[in-house]
Amino acid sequence: MDDQQLWNTGVFRLNNMLAGLPAPAVLTLTRILKRYRMAKEAYSSVVAEVDASVICCECGGQCCMNGKYRINVLDALARIAAEIPTCVDFSRKPVCPYGGDSGCMMEPGFRPLDCVLFICDALERKLSRQALLILAAEEQEQRKCISEASILTGEQVGTPLLLWAGRAQ
Repeated sequence: MDDQQLWNTGVFRLNNMLAGLPAPAVLTLTRILKRYRMAKEAYSSVVAEVDASVICCECGGQCCMNGKYRINVLDALARIAAEIPTCVDFSRKPVCPYGGDSGCMMEPGFRPLDCVLFICDALERKLSRQALLILAAEEQEQRKCISEASILTGEQVGTPLLLWAGRAQ
């Protein structure tokens, strides 16, 4: 099965998962997904305050290479639940299949967790001690959301979507 087929399988399974959840579980999952998105947005805004876009442009997005496993099950579930389609292009190897010529096409709250949490050395040098403490707290909240959603759904939602979809076979 190629990457596009795995993607399609994963999306199909997630749609079925959502459809099969009882109403109270959907409500709880909706709350978890909102917290997850808000924590990603807060994390991203702290990083943006140190001119991350300038640093990333100078680097050329080296962290965006080989990104096909970056989007996890919860990241994809969040996009599906919010009815946000995800454009993927697995032919762009080694460039991330979730981006375009101008970089990531996803809003910070809906980006893959790995992408949000990655702090290169150049960014880390610009972050204050206070900023690093805020980032640690927001990362902890994101990981807590993954844990709660995993328990709720009975799936390891922190697993990369393509790997999770491949295990379904």
